[in-house]
Parts: sequence; C-alpha cells; structure tokens
Amino acid sequence: MSLLVLSDVAISHGANTVLANLSLRLEPGERVAVVGANGAGKSSLLDVLAGVRPPSTGTAERSRRLRVAYLPQDAPAPVASTVLGEALASRTDLAALFDEMRVLEDRLQTPGPEADVALARYGECQAAFEGMGGYELESRARAVLHGLGLEEAEQRRSPRQLSVGQIRRLEMAKLLLQDADLLLLDEPTNHLDLAAIEWLETFLVGTPEALCIVSHDRRFLDRVCTRVIDLEAGRAELYEGSYTHYVRQRAERRTRWRKEWEAQQAHITHQEDFIRRYRAGQRAREARGRQLKLDRLPRVPEPPDPERLRLRLQAAPSAQVVLRAERLAVGRGARVLLEVPELVVARGERVAIVAPNGAGKTTLLHTLAGQLAPLRGTVHPGARVRLRLYRQDFADLDPEQTVLEAILAEHPAVGPERARTVLGAFLFSGDEVDQRIGTLSGGERARVALARLTFDDANCLLLDEPTNHLDIPAQEVLEAALQQYPGAVVVVSHDRYFIDQVATTVWTLADGRLQPPRARTGGGPPAPAPGRAPQAPSTRRGARESQRPSRGASAPRLAAARPAAVAVERQIAELEATVSEIEIGLQDPALYRDRPRATELAQRHEQARRQLEGLYARWVGAGDRP
Repeated sequence: MSLLVLSDVAISHGANTVLANLSLRLEPGERVAVVGANGAGKSSLLDVLAGVRPPSTGTAERSRRLRVAYLPQDAPAPVASTVLGEALASRTDLAALFDEMRVLEDRLQTPGPEADVALARYGECQAAFEGMGGYELESRARAVLHGLGLEEAEQRRSPRQLSVGQIRRLEMAKLLLQDADLLLLDEPTNHLDLAAIEWLETFLVGTPEALCIVSHDRRFLDRVCTRVIDLEAGRAELYEGSYTHYVRQRAERRTRWRKEWEAQQAHITHQEDFIRRYRAGQRAREARGRQLKLDRLPRVPEPPDPERLRLRLQAAPSAQVVLRAERLAVGRGARVLLEVPELVVARGERVAIVAPNGAGKTTLLHTLAGQLAPLRGTVHPGARVRLRLYRQDFADLDPEQTVLEAILAEHPAVGPERARTVLGAFLFSGDEVDQRIGTLSGGERARVALARLTFDDANCLLLDEPTNHLDIPAQEVLEAALQQYPGAVVVVSHDRYFIDQVATTVWTLADGRLQPPRARTGGGPPAPAPGRAPQAPSTRRGARESQRPSRGASAPRLAAARPAAVAVERQIAELEATVSEIEIGLQDPALYRDRPRATELAQRHEQARRQLEGLYARWVGAGDRP
C-alpha cells in the first residue's frame, strides 16, 4: 500500500504557480531525490508531503497510520535547556502520554469511582508508553546523539550554545528518534563536514524507512537515492535510478523532446503553408480537412530553455609560484588552530582543502588572504600576484547597498550600463538590480559575490565553500569556469562532487597540521574524510584520562604507598577498554536500524560510564588516604 499519493497537485505562492500537474506515489522503502533550480518549488513540495501546507489544487492522500518526520532547512527555536532534553522533547507523542500519566497519578491519590476510571486509563497509557519505547527513549537519544558526534559534554550544553554544524546534527538526531515511516529531509548535508555526511549516507542507505530528500549535494544523492523528481519551469518529471542515471536520462529525454517539437513544428508549418495556398482554390476541401486535423493535433510543448548564469573568470599574468608559506601557524587570538610546515601554490593549480568542521580551514584562507596575521611564520605572495577571497558568510557585502551598488562600489570604472549587462548574466534583470543585499536569499547573495569576481583580474582565488547556496545548475557553471580559469585556486569545500570536478591537488588538515598534498587528475572517488563523524575512541579515552588527577613523577611512589589505588587503576583500565569497545559499536550507523540492540548497547554504555565515574572517584579517594 502506498504511503502517500499526490494527484494532479499544483503549488502556488499568491498568483505565481511554481508547480503544476504533479502526480506521485511514495511506496514503503523508496528513496526519492527532489532536484531543481532555486525557486523551482522543492521545499514547497516537501511542505505538502509533510502536511505543513495543503496543495493549491489537487489532492494529497496519506495512509491512515502514516508517521512522517520532517527536517526543514531552518532549525526551530529550542524548547529545552540541554541538547539531550531537546532530543527527548522531539517525541511529543511520548511527552503527551507521560504528562497524562502524571495527571492520572495525582487522581489515584483520592479513592472513589474517579480513581477506578483513572486507574484503567493509566494502564492504557502505560502500555502505550512502553510499546512506543518511552522507557528506552533516553538511552536511544544518547546513542543517536553519540553516533552523530555529539558527545556527553555537548549533550549537557544548551542548544543555543551549539555551532551551526552541531545544531544540524541535533536536528538530525531528533529526526531519527521519531520512528517514522517517511523521512523528509531538506538540505540535510548543509553545515555538515565530510565525515558527518558520510556517516549520514551510510545510515540512510540502510534505513528501511522511505526517504524524500532535497539536496544540492550530487554525490550524496547519487549514493542514497534510487529515484529522482526533476522540477523545472513548473513541471515535474520522474526518473528511475541514481542521480548519475538521471543526468544521462535527462539529457537523452530532452534531446528527444526537442527533436519531437522541431519535427512537429516543421509539420505544422508545412500544413499551414498548404492551407494558405489552396484555401480558395480547387483543393479548398482538402485544405479545410487539413485545417480540421491541425486544430485537433495534440501539440508538443516547446522544451524550456532554462536560464543559467554565465560566468567567465579572467586572471592577470603572474609568477609561476603564486603563493608560498613557511612554518605557518594560524589561529584566532592566542589559540593555534593549525600548523603549516610548508605550502606552495603554483599558477594554474587548483587546490582543495578538506577537513572536519573547526579544524581551521576558513582561518587558513583568511590568513593566506592577508586578512588575519599569522601567529607564527610567513606568507609570501608571488610577483604580480593579486589575491581575491570569496567569503562563505558574505560579510564583505554591505546589506544596505543594492545589487548594482555592490558592483559599482568595488568597480566604479565599470559604469552602470555594463554592470547591468553583467548582472543580467547572473539572472538579475530589470528592477532586480535595485534590491538591497540585506533582502536577498543566500543563493542570490552568492550570485552577487560571483558577479563581482568577473570584473576582477585576480590571479589567485581563495574560495570558502563557494557551492553553498548555489543550486546544481549554478554549481555546474562554476565548475566549468574554474576549470578554464588560468590562475590559481585554493578552495575549501565539503562538496565531494565539486572537488572531483575542479581540484588538481587535495590538502587535508588533521591533528592540527596540514598533511602532504595528494595530486589528482580529476574525476575518480571522492576525497576521503579526515576522520569519522563520531570522535575516535582513543580521543575520547584521552579526554577521560585528562579527568584523572595528574600523577606526574610521583606516581610510582604513590602506587607503592597505596595499594588500594593500584587495584582501582586496574579496574579503571579494564572498564575503559569495555567502554571503548561499546563506543566503537555505537559508531556503526547500521546499529540504529536494530532498535532493541541499539537500546541494549546504549544502556550498557550508560551503565559502564557511571561505573567508570565511580571508579575515578574511588581512585582519587584511594590516593588521598594516608
């Protein structure tokens, strides 16, 4: 039985119809990708599937017991004081049952007929609460948060103190706790690093629930999804197979479509010419017959000619070595985030930097651009080198300026007429160039930032997450422009498909240092993630050991004087090994598809962790006794 059926659905925003005539069936276990340019209606379609908004016309029928979990692009305001509490609060059904049980418990304190009724209802609520996993919810929540890389320290923090990437992981954990039949994910990889994206991929590939995903991450879609809905020009087309199959099928289908349209147009032109020539002559009857057939002919719609931005990058001549850094240490304040023993970028080289969030990638770019002073070492641009930094936060765009003013403020010699022409190539036409930067979407700001690059002759581009906010057609245009760019490029990106298309060299940042570069010839497998989404067990063990009192050089004397401390240390070592073994199991995404096993392992982890805390306390006490 289908989970959800859309019949002749249209979606409108006011008088603007963004999608029409969509019919779709979602079956159990299906994994569907929704792709299209920004503004094509992808998020609106997810809203309809989730029941957040009704279709403008048509019907959306859901199976009676369908449970839907929805991950929108923007996280809602937190309702709990801790990350763990926020995850638990996401199960509103269990929270409602729990609250009702508390109310019923109060009624049971007063004997009488109402108490008998309350007791019967309490039994129903308790059975439902247990059947829905209410008693295991906290253990499951801890396990899922742990699997997504939010450790115990983060789980005790306020959600308002989390980074953007951590918030995204929290929202994903809330989604995975819903026990839903259908998962709707709107840009789930936004703000995740490569390790977290790969963890999420592995989980979703094996999950039995149906998926409907909106994403601009082409490699993510290629691995996870087996069906694609393409939204363009108000139409929706369905394709079977992976994203790679969709790209090939779409090209073939559009080629056939255009040939059919051109053939029909030639036929119509020929018939109309005959009708005009013989309308009043001896063959008038035949002309009227042809006109009648022409009037009844089903017309092939003209294939849309989608608007695509046009980007051409130019570079002034420069020395062969564009950028060199020696014994570099970068950071903010006095904190060193990253050390770079040696770094050389040659003219024409395209370097991709991959690393987990927080490793110092953006800080390194800002240091290379001269916007941050290095904590140690030096950065040497080559002769005649002009650097240009593309910021992922668009902080160099004045929100009070208009789109046109943003161009002219930096390149006044261009003049308004040429600036308008170039902005038209970036899909800003007419009065759209008079919009203020502060009112634009992320995708529109990205187009303004790219438009400014076309007026520049910088020969070394430092690009910080340039594909963020860009739809897939715009990403393809940027890739082609960078492949033809004669200057050097250093790019920070989590987009593996983009890296495969653009990079000639990959640098990885791990353990606070820049690793030796790997040369690439283009294409091939994605750049490996420098680490897993969950923290490595050895790292967690090091964190636990840091909680112990420092023994220093006096440790042998302490051990000899206090045998009790030695015995406790032996127990700590054994239990730490057990905890590490459990944590390795918790890192496996496949675990969370077996709910009883995941619950059992999470409970074992919690029990072992508490025992370990008790042993630490005993160890300190043993060391303090004379």
